[in-house]
Amino acid sequence: MKLSLDVVVLGVIQGLLYGLLAVGLVLVYRAQRFVNFCQANMGLISSVLLGKLVLDAGFPYLVALPVALAAGAALAMLAELTVVRRLFSSPRLVLMVASIFLAQLMLVPRLIKPLNPVQSKVVLHGYPVPFHIQLHVGHLIIDAADVLILIVVPVVTVALSLFLRLTAYGQAIRASAENPDAARLAGISVRRMSTLVWLIAGIISAVAAILDAPKQSVFVVGGSGASILVRALGAALIGRMTNLTTSFAAGIGIGVLEAVTFANYPSGGAVELVVFLVVMAALLWRAGELSRAARDPGRSINFGAEAPALPRRVAALASVRRLRTGSVLVCAAVGVVLPWLPFFGLDTSAKSFLMTVVITYAIVGVSLCVLTGWGGQVSLGQFALVGAGAFAASRLAGDAHLPFWLLTIVVGAVGAGVSVLVGLPAVRIQGLFLAVATMAFAVLAQGYLFEQPGIVGNPAGVFIARPSGLQGEKGVYYFGLVVLAVCTLAARNFRRSGPGRLLIAVRDNDRSARAAGISATGARLVGFALAGFMAAVAGVVFAYAHQRYVATDFSPDDSFNMLTMVVIGGLGSLPGAILGAVFVFGIPVLAKGSEVSQLFSFLFGGVGGLLFLMFVPRGVAGMVYSGRDAIVSRMVRRADGLPPPPRVLPPVRDLVRVALDRPAPGEVAGRVQA
Repeated sequence: MKLSLDVVVLGVIQGLLYGLLAVGLVLVYRAQRFVNFCQANMGLISSVLLGKLVLDAGFPYLVALPVALAAGAALAMLAELTVVRRLFSSPRLVLMVASIFLAQLMLVPRLIKPLNPVQSKVVLHGYPVPFHIQLHVGHLIIDAADVLILIVVPVVTVALSLFLRLTAYGQAIRASAENPDAARLAGISVRRMSTLVWLIAGIISAVAAILDAPKQSVFVVGGSGASILVRALGAALIGRMTNLTTSFAAGIGIGVLEAVTFANYPSGGAVELVVFLVVMAALLWRAGELSRAARDPGRSINFGAEAPALPRRVAALASVRRLRTGSVLVCAAVGVVLPWLPFFGLDTSAKSFLMTVVITYAIVGVSLCVLTGWGGQVSLGQFALVGAGAFAASRLAGDAHLPFWLLTIVVGAVGAGVSVLVGLPAVRIQGLFLAVATMAFAVLAQGYLFEQPGIVGNPAGVFIARPSGLQGEKGVYYFGLVVLAVCTLAARNFRRSGPGRLLIAVRDNDRSARAAGISATGARLVGFALAGFMAAVAGVVFAYAHQRYVATDFSPDDSFNMLTMVVIGGLGSLPGAILGAVFVFGIPVLAKGSEVSQLFSFLFGGVGGLLFLMFVPRGVAGMVYSGRDAIVSRMVRRADGLPPPPRVLPPVRDLVRVALDRPAPGEVAGRVQA
């Protein structure tokens, strides 16, 4: 095994950045008890601004640096004031999901060219540093960027520790984090301390982004992505999400372990495997402490848009039955004739392919409806299961020569097994930290699993031939449409079955469910299995649509986008999962490939997700259900012989409630006689 001084030094340099980000994660978690997934992205605007001011505007480095740091701090404060403070009393899972949307929103600067430094100047002069130096440690050359990390990161960490221990504001932050109620009684504004914590976290993220930028071969905003965040989260988990010193040291240790692994196994993604094992080991090691620290009576995301059940008398009305049947038939007819409409017929093949991609996302949305909407478990690795299904399909189609319908079932079973394997160790850590485990799996899948010849066949890219029954883009589109319909029907029946009701019960109150003799772990694993089956089946549709694909087609960021999609559509609603896919991916699909389309997707995903989370938590599906209730209320009034309601009345939901609860004329006499 190679273990030399230069390898250790290289690991320490990288580990210092992981440790610094871990300190920011711990700060926010201690103050507000949720995992801040935008910690790595808050400082991206600072790295962009520093490069712009120095390279394009000609500002001295020491003049541009305070401006860039102030931008990172201001952005973090803005996020806290506009999003975190509004959701301050919400379940911690809601705040965590909001931070995921913030992370997506903070990537927008990379798509706005005027904000970025001219790329030719970055290539010619490199990302700006305040001085130039080269030191030799064995075979390693330490340049100015490395020296800055070795000096700045320890100084910032020590200064932060002294600030928290010795200053009045630092002590107030610690008091607010340890006992908010007692801090309020002592006259401390907990919300102001929250803003201060985010300001500090923003500065930490800005420093990390600026120090990391010169190390990138090509300066790209957001180049770190989920990979560096997973490493920082692993360090924070080792520190129990509460100990700054331990988390910082753990970040350095992960950096050294990563460098040693890469020195001995430079290919095949062994580094990602080691990081995944570290994260999972930290989760299991700290399981009890993390569960107690994250105890939150309302931690489950149960604000979804499940369709409110109609009373039996109302559902039995002929007009209501016709409305329900007609709605299903209209949706089915639209799906069938969509590829033949004149608007899409301008480029039938390309449009059919893009619509098949949207269908793939809708199937993943249905799987997340089961796992996150009904199970209350946030998964950030769902698209990795799509990749597992796609690569499994290519291997089975090439080796076993299965018919495509049987291949779809077998691949779904593979996906269910993989999902259970991921969920089995992670299910001990409920809610917040399950998201960390699934994101680590997404990073592992892209960086390691999909690079192994024994798993995917050819890591350089695979090809799957379409069977005779699925020739042409329209054939694959209709195959995807049938799969979506079957998955939706299966999920609907599962929701009404005993296991589905048990999953809902565990989501709403796992303590009461356990007291009633329900196995919470078993219920959650059933949800994992069904969601994994559907995601893998979506991978089969993806495979037949694309035919050629590689590991990079299944980025961890895609799993973030899937979560955004179901929140906008309506978490917990099957129609909402489909509507979310249409809104987030279907609308911009016509401009596929353009920068405007990419910017729209980021803005709609980040801003749209936040707006729906804060103001319309029931999503698009909730609006649809409100419209349905308004129509049904008129049908009920007409059946009861009542006049239509005046236009100026209390809110529609109150009118619907009154109308739906009104007994039939014959029922009133029966109740009086009884």
